Amino acid sequence: MTASRDLAEVVLGLLPNDVQYGDIRVVRRTHEQVLVELDGPGEVNYDDSLGLGLRVLIGGRWGFAATHRLDPQGVDAVVSQAVGQARAAGGGGNVALGTPVTTRDTWVSPLEVDPFQVALSTKLDLLSAAVKEASTAGPLVQQIEASMDFYRDEKVFANTEGALIEQTLTESGGGLMVNAGDGNDVQRRSFPQGVPRQIRGQRGDFALAGYEHVLSLGLVENAARVASEAVALLTAPQCPDEITTLIAGGNQLAMVLHECAGHPMEADRALGTEASLAGGTYATPERRGNFRWGTPIVSAYADATIPGALGSFKYDDEGVPAQRTDLVQDGIFVGYMTSREYAGALGLESTGQARADGWQRLPLVRMTNICLEPGESSLAEMIAGTKRGILVDTNRGFSIDDQRMSFRFQTELGWEIRDGKLGRLLKNCTYQSDTPTFWGSLDALGGPDEWKVHGVPSCNKGEPLQVAHLGHGTVPGRFQNVQVGR
Repeated sequence: MTASRDLAEVVLGLLPNDVQYGDIRVVRRTHEQVLVELDGPGEVNYDDSLGLGLRVLIGGRWGFAATHRLDPQGVDAVVSQAVGQARAAGGGGNVALGTPVTTRDTWVSPLEVDPFQVALSTKLDLLSAAVKEASTAGPLVQQIEASMDFYRDEKVFANTEGALIEQTLTESGGGLMVNAGDGNDVQRRSFPQGVPRQIRGQRGDFALAGYEHVLSLGLVENAARVASEAVALLTAPQCPDEITTLIAGGNQLAMVLHECAGHPMEADRALGTEASLAGGTYATPERRGNFRWGTPIVSAYADATIPGALGSFKYDDEGVPAQRTDLVQDGIFVGYMTSREYAGALGLESTGQARADGWQRLPLVRMTNICLEPGESSLAEMIAGTKRGILVDTNRGFSIDDQRMSFRFQTELGWEIRDGKLGRLLKNCTYQSDTPTFWGSLDALGGPDEWKVHGVPSCNKGEPLQVAHLGHGTVPGRFQNVQVGR
């Protein structure tokens, strides 16, 4: 990345004297998607982009510009545009960025097998085998989609404070989706986890790792079971409409944690900058340290240092080191995820969560790996200790209000629990509550042996829209007196 490093230093050298602060990101992003469907040929998409984004602060106002033109004319134009924007905004603002970032470092995320060096035929063969196995579930299987996605970001960050950081991040993942229908109903099963149906590919589980992660998922080995579950759901009874005990698998709690703790505790949202797109948050500054979010057995945190997790890195897109940030401690909301600017507005130091979706976007406060601290129970113990309830897993859809309080989630499948044992398979399971009531009804969490990070490559935020890759470390949990099935 020598050329990118040299380019970054050249651009910073062109900034005029009235620039209070400036930073540049030169990013090369590579994305390969391989997809196989039922009765269809394999499909391969490959994208490779290179460009730079320049951000400057003049008179307390930001200017930003980006370009894929890296010749002298393109560089001059991007400097002129970013500086012109900041000056046009007018002075008089005050942006506190905290401690200067002066780090100079190089980091490459670890991997065992470079996914971009694995033969395309090998990838297609694996996905085709998964589709073939899923098709054995019978004629009611109407659609099968098996996919892999691989990403590589080669990033150079430099700023006027003296930082110069080079990072290479490689991400890999894959998954399977099956739709079954009988003319009266359509049911879906996803593996290893669900994503919105409208997203083509990019489903399954992802990690900051190489092709070895895809091999570890067991797509072929689980395909027939997953498809059979989709077929079985067609004749399964509906989820009952009642208030009961709800046990949510770790896969399902990943999405609940995402919506109830992740987005609400991003500092830019708490300070109002997400209002036009996504609303506000219950996690307002005056509630930090005194708002009862859940029972005392629940604690949550953001941690970008977890090895192999999709939301991990060594430095964020402002050069701040990856770190752990406590969000909920013993049931109390205690902290925010921040960038340098929004930490300064709160009188804090950045927690290193400024992230941009490529070179053409501004860094925003984004989730990294939002995790639950494990408890002292287990899924088996929770089921055995439940007289009547339901177990749900694999998110299918949700709705939540613009303050991240009242919500409703739908899962792909569930099971009734009777006298401490799993009973019938249930379809169309839903549950609804609000954040403090739901987490305030939690009475058991799975232990460390059941803690797992789920990699999600499809978190949307910002105007224009940016997509972030992140993880959720969760365990199963049991909640009392939850409305289900309505």
